[in-house]
Amino acid sequence: MTTGLGPHYERRAEELKRALAELEQQSATLSHQRGLVMLGILGGSLGVGLTTLPTWAWAGPGALMVVFIALVVRHAAVASRKTLVEERQRYVQSGVRRLTGEPEPVDPFRLLPKDPDGSRFLRPDHPNASDLDLFGPSSLFVAVSRAETAVGEDTLARWLLSVAPVSVVRERQAAARELVSKADLLEDLSIFARRAESRGRAEEPLALWGEAPPELPVGPTRDPKLARRRALILAAKVLVPITLALFLARPTLAAVARPLGALWIASLVLQLGVLGALWSSIARMVTFVSSRESPFGRFRAVFERIEGAELESPSLAALVSIVRGGQGESKASEEIARLERIVGFADVRHNSIIHIVLNLFFLYDVWVALALERWRARSGRRTRAWLTALGEMEALASVATYAGEHPGFAWPEVEDGAARLDADDLGHPLIDGKTRVTNEVHLPSPGQALLVTGSNMSGKSTYLRAVGLCAVMACAGLPVCASKARLSPLVAWTSMRIKDALDQGWSHFYAELLRLKAVVNAAHGPTPVLFLLDEILHGTNSKERTIGARGVVLELVRRGAIGGVSTHDYALVEIAGESDGKVRLVHFSDHVEGDKMVFDYKLKEGVVQSTNAIRLMRAVGIDVPYDEG
Repeated sequence: MTTGLGPHYERRAEELKRALAELEQQSATLSHQRGLVMLGILGGSLGVGLTTLPTWAWAGPGALMVVFIALVVRHAAVASRKTLVEERQRYVQSGVRRLTGEPEPVDPFRLLPKDPDGSRFLRPDHPNASDLDLFGPSSLFVAVSRAETAVGEDTLARWLLSVAPVSVVRERQAAARELVSKADLLEDLSIFARRAESRGRAEEPLALWGEAPPELPVGPTRDPKLARRRALILAAKVLVPITLALFLARPTLAAVARPLGALWIASLVLQLGVLGALWSSIARMVTFVSSRESPFGRFRAVFERIEGAELESPSLAALVSIVRGGQGESKASEEIARLERIVGFADVRHNSIIHIVLNLFFLYDVWVALALERWRARSGRRTRAWLTALGEMEALASVATYAGEHPGFAWPEVEDGAARLDADDLGHPLIDGKTRVTNEVHLPSPGQALLVTGSNMSGKSTYLRAVGLCAVMACAGLPVCASKARLSPLVAWTSMRIKDALDQGWSHFYAELLRLKAVVNAAHGPTPVLFLLDEILHGTNSKERTIGARGVVLELVRRGAIGGVSTHDYALVEIAGESDGKVRLVHFSDHVEGDKMVFDYKLKEGVVQSTNAIRLMRAVGIDVPYDEG
């Protein structure tokens, strides 16, 4: 059984509280000491300045100034450590709030991304993303994701949207189990990745830039354009020292012959000609990396933390190996640090005057661009692998954190084979554990289905979504909201929240028909299908609904799909007999206590025997005449 993160959060909260108190005490002491030293500097300076003390007496205030500078440096280091401890405190507090079900307050120290709930990943044609609340406010993505980089969010979203092979699911489970036991690593990954300020920004440009064809020659080449640029760079290497030498020697040259004193101008013109010829190539290199939004250097700390991790599961060890580099390769953090230094030189262009002077006399951008090109030739093609590894590490850390914060959830047994899904004590993972009601789902072989009847608000739709989320989470490598689960890889196809499409002239009923056609087509495919149809064909009359729904469900069952169908149409219960027992009848119900309707949300065998639509209408103030006898 997975050990929960609750005890770790409690212990860590106390450790950080003590550490913060110590740092605050150190900060207060240093502030007091700085004040005293500054008073000493002012007093000593006045004493020396207003008296006839010898000049060497200024050594006293000077020494105090050195002490003051040392105190400032030390105070800055303490402030930096204090900021880090406060970040860690917020991380732990967020974990505690998730465990207790408290809402997460807005963090005033954090720049929120434009899409914090992953709504950008929703696709209307996806088999289940909208109906199962995979993305958006109060979604599975929000509940699971602890990713602090865009590449981490993208990776987790991709896992939720697709069905992983069984071997991959098991690798993710093993990796997440190991990470749960390394809570300090989970904390560090979150803190350092958050400091990268990457959420809402794209890391893809870094990989594309690293893989792009060279703009400048830094090695052997047969490209005629690069060969011409090599000649221009050689000319630049010659012209810059010549221009500088002629400029410095102009008085001597002018003494020989006045026109010779202006030779440096001719050399400078040639130099600028070289810069102009190379400018488009240089601009593509330097402008990109010197952009204030460019994704360079921000990942060094998180890569460094991954490189230092000692992990055993094959998938985690492989990710660490990627960022550590192979034989003869530098670590990702080292290469990012080198790139960061080059980018620092490129950032001179943000100071226009200095940049112009350096380019005029030294062809500054040429040498910066060459340094970037050398870096790209050495490590550019590794950037995509680094970012992919970071994304997978963050996604696995999200799975591990979710598992650690839900120790009662089960790691499902996912096995190749025909369609099946069995789960005990299955609940909806997005409902608070204090109010969640669990049920079982038993679909042991292909062609098995549940026909769910029940009164309004009794839990039919929630139950179907719980079944769907169980399959989605299991096939993504997540623990599921159940005490036990066993299933084959399944694509969950849903038809629940159907919307009309006025721009395409589709009515609600027509849109549902198109969705049902997609579900039936999927059942003809190679991957087993889990179908979940809520209030099937409720947009047409009772007779046609019964005929159409019967045809769809029986076709899905014949194709070996498994799933569930909810309905208010009692005529559909005949499907159970027509399916040779493959469709099982179950229901949810309510009962009246005094003048209130009470729901137990427990799944029961058979067909519901009561309805509550009229009672609900009267409960909200719509007085409908009705003879219940």
